[in-house]
Amino acid sequence: MRKSLPFFLILVVILTGIAIIEFSEKNSLRESPKLDDSVYLHVRFAVWTGKELIVGADVFIKGKNTNEFWIYKISEDKKEVALRIPIGNRPIPGETAVWTEREILIFGGTENEGTTYQTPDVYSYNPETNQLRILNVSLPYPNSGKAVLWNGRYVYLFIKPENLGEKFVYRFDPERLRFEKLNVTYPEGFGNPGTCGYSTVWYKDRGYLIFRDKIAVFDPHSLSFKWFNATLPTMYYARSAVATEDGIFIFGGFLTWENFSREIFKFNPEKNSLEKMKSELPFGIAQAPAVWNGRYVYIIGGYSNGRDVNTIITYDYKLDKIEKLLLVKENQR
Repeated sequence: MRKSLPFFLILVVILTGIAIIEFSEKNSLRESPKLDDSVYLHVRFAVWTGKELIVGADVFIKGKNTNEFWIYKISEDKKEVALRIPIGNRPIPGETAVWTEREILIFGGTENEGTTYQTPDVYSYNPETNQLRILNVSLPYPNSGKAVLWNGRYVYLFIKPENLGEKFVYRFDPERLRFEKLNVTYPEGFGNPGTCGYSTVWYKDRGYLIFRDKIAVFDPHSLSFKWFNATLPTMYYARSAVATEDGIFIFGGFLTWENFSREIFKFNPEKNSLEKMKSELPFGIAQAPAVWNGRYVYIIGGYSNGRDVNTIITYDYKLDKIEKLLLVKENQR
């Protein structure tokens, strides 16, 4: 009995530690600043326009048992629901989106509440006029994984159709409303660029797609991919990434719906360096849009432990610190 006592004590310590970690993460999730505490929501896209954060989400309104698609505008002096669209038999916009310095282009959506059928629609949202319209063009493969990049002239759409072994890159011209299929070469082992939806960034004339523990570089001039000579120490899916003037920051990811990462990495392509930051996310998260406003990085929504997250995580990348703040104070909503 005396010989088994140390093992028992060690087991108690381990289980207590696990319980403390789980309790801490649940508390961190509850205490994190909310995007909107009045509804249950699923964030579909987020962009920074240079003066405000635009977030598209489908929401379930508490107490009314109704679903709507909302567009939020968040700036330093206010937070408002700028647009509300009832969800019924009409499509829900938003699988991935880019800001073109003039409009937000939104690619794809789902057919209606409760279905997984994806639509071929491409939308334009103008923050100045608050107008959302469907453009006269269709996605080549609606049911697919998608990621998009804006290079100042064209949108590059990386796509992997469901039930097909092929993958494609299309160039979209917003002036002519035209998709052009590109003849692109891929590195060995690069299976599905569409799964990089929230970890695809444009940085200094190149596209960077984080694919599990690897980073693929897309060259729009040679129309080719190559693996960057840097490897992440973990193989998580669906990370979040954002480009800043100081490099590319990579957040979170997941292996299973019970295994979400809190890690933050800084990737500098010029120096060929990959650094794990000392700070961590307050809780594990994946599939969350991330934006940079010139000062802070914001990680909006996403998933944690298999459920939607209704938070905005603010990261001060200069100080490597998670901040307890939103762009706007709650009493200014």
